[in-house]
Amino acid sequence: MKKLGIHLGLMGLLLIVLATITLFLLRIYTQHDGELVQVSNLEGVKASKAIELLENLGLEGVVTDTVYKDGAKKMAVINQNPAAGLNVKRGRKVYLVINTDKVAMVMMPDLAEKTSLPQAQSILKRAHLRLGKIIRQVDASVRSKNDEPVLAQYESGTNQIVAQGTLVERNSEIDLVIGVPANYFDSDSTSVDAEDEMP
Repeated sequence: MKKLGIHLGLMGLLLIVLATITLFLLRIYTQHDGELVQVSNLEGVKASKAIELLENLGLEGVVTDTVYKDGAKKMAVINQNPAAGLNVKRGRKVYLVINTDKVAMVMMPDLAEKTSLPQAQSILKRAHLRLGKIIRQVDASVRSKNDEPVLAQYESGTNQIVAQGTLVERNSEIDLVIGVPANYFDSDSTSVDAEDEMP
């Protein structure tokens, strides 16, 4: 019985020593007492500059993805993890999502002779395109000023027709030719004004 007690005591002591060593090594590995640094706000910063800034803080920048985001600078950070303002240990990886330098392409919808101006505006918006100039042109088939049928769709600033299904850069401007009745430009009718420009 006495030997059993000694063995149990030695086993308990051994477990305590192993647990102490494990906790000590874990503390060293995780740098539990290491200095914390605050993650900078990198949104809008060019990828190369963002990685340099992180290195100066003792952190590691890792680009995990490139996507396209409207309005963001090309090759700039649009998302980061951990978020800006968080305190992390030196050596921590900061994962970055970068805005691509290639503009996304979208398919040109079929507007000519199929839509009115209000419909065309809505379709362009959904297709991630913008309305450029509105060019009003007399058309014998148009009876009312309110009809506003789309007669043609042009590449902005040109007479080049953009056919349905053509791939164009996202957010490109598209000029529309709108049919108006014969009396549209009479002196007592509404004349071409600012409405004929991009709204």
